[in-house]
Order: sequence, then C-alpha cells, then structure tokens
Amino acid sequence: MRPAAWLLAVSLFAASASAQGREDRALIEQGRALRRAGRHEDALRSFRAAYALRPTPEAAGQIGFAEHALERWEPAWRHLREALAEPGDAWVIAQREALDFSLRAVEAHLGSLRVECAAPGATVAIAERADTALPMREALRLAPGEVEIETRAPGYTPARQRVTIAEGETLRVVVQLARARIEGPRPVVVVAPSGPVGGAPAASASTGSTQRTLGWIAAGGAVVFAGGGLAAMLVRDSSAEFWNDDARCLVGGRTREQNCSPSRERAELMQTLMIAGFTAGAVLAVSAAIALPLAPSRRSEPALTVGLHPGGLSLGGRF
Repeated sequence: MRPAAWLLAVSLFAASASAQGREDRALIEQGRALRRAGRHEDALRSFRAAYALRPTPEAAGQIGFAEHALERWEPAWRHLREALAEPGDAWVIAQREALDFSLRAVEAHLGSLRVECAAPGATVAIAERADTALPMREALRLAPGEVEIETRAPGYTPARQRVTIAEGETLRVVVQLARARIEGPRPVVVVAPSGPVGGAPAASASTGSTQRTLGWIAAGGAVVFAGGGLAAMLVRDSSAEFWNDDARCLVGGRTREQNCSPSRERAELMQTLMIAGFTAGAVLAVSAAIALPLAPSRRSEPALTVGLHPGGLSLGGRF
C-alpha cells in the first residue's frame, strides 16, 4: 500500500475512534444526569449502550452503580468488580472510595456458594451462568434464595440438586458423582436338558446333581462378589471423606488436588469395583435362587430350560 493510502487509512481509523469516544462519553454523561434525576432504569440503559461502544472500566462501574440503586445485587457485584480489576485506570483511581463503598454494600446482600467434587474435569452449572470449573478459585456470589445446581464430569452421571442461598453466608456443597452405568457380567444361563424329540423326557440323577452343584457355586460366588462390593464401598467412603477434609487437604499453601489426589483416585477406583461387585453378586444370587429349586431330583421328570437375560427371565421345556 502506498504511503498516501496508509495515511488515509490511519486518519479514517483515528476519526472513527474519536467519534466513537465522543458518543460513548455523551451516553455516560446522559446516564449520570438520569441517575441524579432518580431515573435509574433509564440511566442503566444509557450506561449499557456506552459499554457496548467501549467496555471501559468507567462504563462497567457506572452500570454497577445503577444496578446497586435498582437493588440488582448479583450483576452489580460483577460490574463493580470488573471496574475495580483495573486499579490503574484514571476514573477508577478517582472513584475508588465510591466503588469500594458500593461493592461492600452490595456484598452484604449476597450469599456465597462453594461446590466441591472429586471427579476429574468436573464443572458446575447454575441457571443463566456459564459453567464453572472445579475446584473453584473462589466462591460464587449469588442472590439469596433457592437455586438449582448441576454437577457434571466426563464418565460420570450428572447430579442435580436444589440449594438455598442465605444472605451474608457461605454454603459449601460436596458432591460425589457416580460413575456412568457400566455393563455387568454376562448373564448366567442354566439349562436342564430334555429328552429326544418324540420320546419321554429324561432328567437323570446326574443332571440334577450337576445343576445343584452349579447353583451352589453361583450362590458362593454371589456372597464373594457382594462382600467385595461392600469392602470397596467402605474404602471409597473413607477415601472420599479424606479428600473432603479441609484440615488435611488444604495445607501448606497447596491445592486439594496437589495434597490429596491419591485419595480421589482411590475413591474413583473403589466406586468402579463396588458397582461391578454388587452387579455380579446380584446376577449370581438370582441364578442360584432359580437353579437350586428347579434342579431335577432322582424321581423328577420335567425337562426345563431356564435362562436369565437383560430383559428378564425365560422358562421353556416339555412336560
């Protein structure tokens, strides 16, 4: 591009920026006049229009002042904090005392919420707010009342709950997410053979003995797997309690993850083993409960086919 063209482009940009600066300045002055007249809603619209043109600390602070006057505590807190995040701005320096006073007054009308979850990659969602990553850097400031929170993490079932925020208080919520449903052991199918087609059914003593043996093996396996699931649950609860203990996991200026990540990982592993143990134990227990009563005796003659499958129980045979 030729020097003359560069000069023209720079001049046009400077003119545009200057015009935009004059426009947002006029909107802020208009908003201030409306606030002095007690027309805070109209003033808020003017400040928002100025912020849309140029999101300056002054525009954010003026929005916060107007929202404070309208008792919109939560958005006022966010905009006042946005302005104070630029301590070197000339307007912020001049208005620092007023900004601090307004922020303290707004904070007195808010409650705090801190959500904790050991699942890796967890986030918490609250209506009309962007998802917040866990662990939280600071508590969320919310208007008093009941809110619904949803905690999510990859590979886990989301958890929803309603909590009540109280003015001036901090609510701590500890969430334990369950692993997403995993496929259990393959169903056990117990078959009592029937006789040849067209002939009389055959249920020999050896067939009944084999079926009873398999039934008792299934019953023993059910006890073993259920016991393993119970032991895993106890270890999981102990590890989760350790993870949630601030006195042990928030020391030395280190984060909970840095101090106690082995406890979190152990709790997640035990959660998986617990689900697998209880699922396998339940399947084997049902198999034993069906196989033992239906095992042919030395004199019984019915020939049955008994099957367990994900949809339920199937029975078939000839009598």
